Amino acid sequence: MPCVARVLAIDIGTSSIRAAVYGARLQPARRGAQVRYRWRSGSDGSVEAAPATIERALIQAIDGALSDIRSPIDAVAIAAFWHSLVGVDRGGRALTGVVPWTDTRSGPQAAALRDDLDERAIHARTGCRIHPTYWPARLRWFGERDAKTFRRVRRWTSFPAYLERRWLGRAAESRSQASATGLFIHDRGAWDADLCSACRIDPGQLNPIVDLDDRGAEPSGTIARRWPQLKRALWIPPAGDGALNNLGAGCTARGDAALMIGTSGALRELWTTTAPPAVPFGLWRYWLDRRRVVVGGALSNGGNFAAWMRATLGFAAADRDAARLDHAVARIPPDSHGLTVLPFLAGERSPEYPPDAFATIAGLRLATTREEIVRAGLEGIAYRFREVLQELIDVAPVRTLIATGTALTASRVWPQILADVLGCALAVPRDAELTSRGAAIVGFEQLGLPLRAARPTVARVYHPDRRAHGVYLAAAGRQQRLLRVLC
Repeated sequence: MPCVARVLAIDIGTSSIRAAVYGARLQPARRGAQVRYRWRSGSDGSVEAAPATIERALIQAIDGALSDIRSPIDAVAIAAFWHSLVGVDRGGRALTGVVPWTDTRSGPQAAALRDDLDERAIHARTGCRIHPTYWPARLRWFGERDAKTFRRVRRWTSFPAYLERRWLGRAAESRSQASATGLFIHDRGAWDADLCSACRIDPGQLNPIVDLDDRGAEPSGTIARRWPQLKRALWIPPAGDGALNNLGAGCTARGDAALMIGTSGALRELWTTTAPPAVPFGLWRYWLDRRRVVVGGALSNGGNFAAWMRATLGFAAADRDAARLDHAVARIPPDSHGLTVLPFLAGERSPEYPPDAFATIAGLRLATTREEIVRAGLEGIAYRFREVLQELIDVAPVRTLIATGTALTASRVWPQILADVLGCALAVPRDAELTSRGAAIVGFEQLGLPLRAARPTVARVYHPDRRAHGVYLAAAGRQQRLLRVLC
């Protein structure tokens, strides 16, 4: 008998929230809904959003996905961006804004922790470096710079866990979300008491850790009344969006890597294992669930840097104008502009994790054009991926490289630049919403209806040009030299 179950897949990203209902063939029942929201940014590197702002966007996205669906939904599967932090009081009310990975104000606290602690030992047990991306530096920042709030907080939580307590009564952190906090001991599946002490909190101020098979969620009356389709649905603990992106792309074995460019960028592998693998110091290690590990590196700048270049240089945002810019940039030969770009507007992470990274465009001349700056910026991000790839191949040789993220599927020139810089063929799937697809796969798994996670249909494969690759190797070396001087 064919499977008729349906899963509501939700993708809580750092710029928008998407929601769509999937059937067993992993095709959305309809187009789905996307709702954008904004963060507040400060000159001190702070980035925050009120929890209510993101919650409202999520409600609108679910409303849109369920607007013409009346029959019951069997499961709700949520992908949520990693590293978010919220402080709440005894009643679960937020005392802080939602702090995402883009917040860099805790740079001094990260530097102090690096001086006080053995960062390599911490990386070995938590899979995370000491960096403003992760909770330890942020907790130290609150303790030093907002002590009043720090004393009032009774529990520190991710945003999806904060929301689950409000909506479902589940006061827990998923293993997937916990693994990316920098406070999680991977081989024990528990919070790191020593590191908590260094952050001046007690492990009891963190949620209990559950896996994706937890059944401790019960929708509140308000949620059940608003969405009767979800009244009897299984609510699966939220998993990290990067892990689900790999799952949706069919990159589920060693050697199969997903290269994602959305707001940020990442290069990751996901595979089944019984123990946490050792990873190079420049990479991180997180989990999807207790049996599937995710290893890779993340860039703080991807689509956000490309969008900044377009807006700052005066290019129109319309699709037709974006295609025209893409075509103009494609006509510029590799590294012919004489520019070297450090694309670090939002700081930087893998593989060096420079705590004080800032963006730089070196080599500007009177003859430099806007299009050349855009080309150099795209190449600059590609060089950062090359650094991550060099670390990743020490874990497992990369046989297959799948491109994911709307920033890549909307361009013809950027995937070619990446293929040429990396020296690897890059396959771009037809479907851009692979994170939601991965969430849907997890939904069917938890319903006891596992699906074959076949790779999505490929729209185009970009093959590397040998001559361009040689040019880019020299340019990547030039970027590394500039990075060592300035950061």
